Amino acid sequence: MLSRKGGSGKTTLAVHLSVLGQLAGRRTLLVDLDPQRSAADWWRAREAEAPQLVETDPTGLRDVLAAARADGVDLVVIDTRPSAEADAALVASLSDLILIPTQPAIFDLRAILGTIDTVKGAIRRSVIVLNRCQPPRGAGEATETGDARRAVAAFGVPVASVAIVDRMTFRRAPLAGLTAVEAEPDGKAANEMHALWRVAEKELSHEKAHAGKRAGEAGDGASAATRVAGAR
Repeated sequence: MLSRKGGSGKTTLAVHLSVLGQLAGRRTLLVDLDPQRSAADWWRAREAEAPQLVETDPTGLRDVLAAARADGVDLVVIDTRPSAEADAALVASLSDLILIPTQPAIFDLRAILGTIDTVKGAIRRSVIVLNRCQPPRGAGEATETGDARRAVAAFGVPVASVAIVDRMTFRRAPLAGLTAVEAEPDGKAANEMHALWRVAEKELSHEKAHAGKRAGEAGDGASAATRVAGAR
């Protein structure tokens, strides 16, 4: 989760996606890089031990990811602070998928341009998530959400098909160390988070396929170099 603006809801998305990853059968690690430690406070209020948690800062992230990989962790979800450009660039460079949450208000949308400039330098996939949106009055999305979706379409970064509505469940559930998915599994908040998880899972699968292709191309290059060396 990356956004250089506070109040975008990074922690809410991070804890929900970490729980959904665990429920999907992936051994999941939640990494809290925010000095406020909101994700860590949520985790300490939980009765369940999963997902696992590590508290660190950006300088320790490489070591945490290396240890997680060696320990057989399948998914790492990183909660970040509204950080300086250098921190955001580091996290982006180490992530397979970058989610950029933003509220749909115009000032929030403008504020994520700095984050987008940062992640465009990364080779990984990025997705904007419209978060803390107004509830719709009828079918579909609220007018403000639809307007925001059209506005960010010009930013050059894909926008998640699901918008996360600002619902009371997102405030109540964390008090007990839960998520909306656990507190109200059939509720609207849970359904929206399940939809966001499907978006993230699809993007991660796409990135994995591309990473495999890049590795294969690198391997082919190495094999060709070996054949040439052998011929000599």
